[in-house]
Amino acid sequence: QLSAFLVSHSIITRSLSPLHNNIASALLTVVYVKCVMELGALIRIKYGHPELSRKFIHLCACSAVVWWPLFDTSHWGWRLNCTVPICMAIRLIYKGAILKDPEDEDVHTMSRTSSPSELLFGPLQMTLIMVYVGLTKFMTHTGLIILAAFVGDAAAAVVGLHYGRHRYKVALGGEKSVEGSIAGALFTMIGIFCYCYMCSIDMLEWRPLFAIGITSALVEATAIKNWDNVFLCVAMELMSLHLPKLI
Repeated sequence: QLSAFLVSHSIITRSLSPLHNNIASALLTVVYVKCVMELGALIRIKYGHPELSRKFIHLCACSAVVWWPLFDTSHWGWRLNCTVPICMAIRLIYKGAILKDPEDEDVHTMSRTSSPSELLFGPLQMTLIMVYVGLTKFMTHTGLIILAAFVGDAAAAVVGLHYGRHRYKVALGGEKSVEGSIAGALFTMIGIFCYCYMCSIDMLEWRPLFAIGITSALVEATAIKNWDNVFLCVAMELMSLHLPKLI
């Protein structure tokens, strides 16, 4: 918890109340995401490729899970972990469906083609899934597995973009690469390992870890274009329900 950390490092002299602890933790996630958005904009400007900034934000967004242990679950305020994704969802709906400004900074940073409507697909799906996970799968294997799959998704896109040599495409899906799919499976497993460690949750054994990694790569490669986040979420939740059978 954040309060215990601050006391142990003599930053404050007495513990925060559970509510104040959770409010402070939520504010830290706000600062974190603000920094991520600024870095994403810099990446887009420096490298001139929107997919890099888009996937950087994608990766950092799902990695907000590392802030979960700061929240005090003895108080309802732990649900404030969803503050940022809820605010971002509203922001994306406004900019993608109402404002529709192709010159908007968020449109440039989080879309492939500078089309405002793109904000209503991958980015919005991601924020809504984070709300769902943050409210119903908080500090569980299922929540970590779902978010780790998005680590693999981001890695697959970046590796495929720069190192993809063997291209393929399935019906209704986008173009993928074998190299990207392998990276997706590998980084999903790495994501699960890192998230479990950082949240002090029991590590998965190698067999379910491997099965989840392979499944995430297959789902990401075959999902309907622009809906891969939703398919990944559903597939990872179903996989987590069968964990006892995989061990």
